Amino acid sequence: MAMASGTPTLQPVRTKWSGWLITGLFLIVAALVFAAIYFTITADHGFWALLTIGIVALVFSLGSYLMESVSRQPSAQRSLAWGFFGMGFAVLFLTVGLGPSYGVLATVWALWGLVIVVAVLIVAVALMAWRVRAVRATENQQVPRVAWRSEPAPSAFSYAAANSPSVPATAPPPSPGNSPPPRSP
Repeated sequence: MAMASGTPTLQPVRTKWSGWLITGLFLIVAALVFAAIYFTITADHGFWALLTIGIVALVFSLGSYLMESVSRQPSAQRSLAWGFFGMGFAVLFLTVGLGPSYGVLATVWALWGLVIVVAVLIVAVALMAWRVRAVRATENQQVPRVAWRSEPAPSAFSYAAANSPSVPATAPPPSPGNSPPPRSP
């Protein structure tokens, strides 16, 4: 009876602030995790702590990127992913590059560390380029689909089979002589 009276169906409540609130809370948690790492690992002028913070920032970046898939408006998660990505690589480059000046790493080990960080950066950039290409390909596939959906639905009588030349447009004319049709034996 309620359906017949025209009552509206329930719609989910949409808020514009929930994504940003979760982003802010995640940033607070990340800052606390980074501080805990830095104050827990104090050996070698915080060198190992900074390496750990750089790696954890890259893991947070990946987690934020994956969280984009569960959001209707993923701008907050995308911002976090890019922020953690930049922070992670900046911390790793500076920590490994400045390691010899603090006497923590030999220059040879710092160079090998920079090679590893650059290799990881190349893989990350290649994966980003692959993802962007896949998104553009999907958008290009959607163009004909949107055009097709905007067209009116065809009638069952307008299909090509119904209008083909093999189907007669009218019944055949009656045979001359008004003779009855032949009977089967």
